[in-house]
Amino acid sequence: MTVEGRPRSTSFSSTPTFSSDLAKLKSSLPQSPSSSSPCTVSSYKEAIAIASTFDVLGNNSTLTPKLKLTSKDDWIDFFQKSGAVDTTTSSGVNVNMEKFLRYCFDMAYKMPPSPSNRVLREHVRGASGTVPSLSI
Repeated sequence: MTVEGRPRSTSFSSTPTFSSDLAKLKSSLPQSPSSSSPCTVSSYKEAIAIASTFDVLGNNSTLTPKLKLTSKDDWIDFFQKSGAVDTTTSSGVNVNMEKFLRYCFDMAYKMPPSPSNRVLREHVRGASGTVPSLSI
């Protein structure tokens, strides 16, 4: 008896990976030995151009439905929320693209924190009025 594998569905795509997006990022930036932060760009236009190539922001990502990135202002707001923007420099704005990429993956895949044990106990007490007894 021979068991044949089913052909892989073409309707599914692979899950974006941080390492592949980081490789895209690093290949898109010129490496200058004098730069202290090689993954930094000095304009929103350049940051948007690079970020729009990330798989984590692609059509099949879990993050895409959560975002509205249709205008330059939408992108700028997203960059600023990520904490990757430094506006204190003399050149105007610097966007740390690696920090932004990490933020995107955190938003897409990081689980929310679990409620503390105390919060869970309060919820149980509030729902039933008393703490349920345990039976063995």
